[in-house]
Amino acid sequence: MTPSDIPQVLHRAYQQVTQRDPGTLDRDADIRALGVDSVQLLEMIVIAETELGLRVPDAALGGVETVGDLYDMLGEALPQALLQAQAQAQGQGQVQAQVQAQAQVPVEARGAR
Repeated sequence: MTPSDIPQVLHRAYQQVTQRDPGTLDRDADIRALGVDSVQLLEMIVIAETELGLRVPDAALGGVETVGDLYDMLGEALPQALLQAQAQAQGQGQVQAQVQAQAQVPVEARGAR
């Protein structure tokens, strides 16, 4: 996922949570003016976290007043999620390489006990 995916994800989350057509969610639009209460906002954030594969710090949740705030909050969490996914993939690659290397060593040379 990339930052350019955030608007589409939020449009889907808004529609799913509110059962309303998102139309164009303007960055300056007030979340409350769109008819989104605090519970619905949390639901939207959970949907976005799941779709984008990220986790928003709880401390960041209180500052969301506009659609732009929501975009920015998710955009700030996205690079961290990408770094974690990359590190995990690299770690898995290292484990696979170690397993493959170990598989190529004859059993006698592995120090059978």
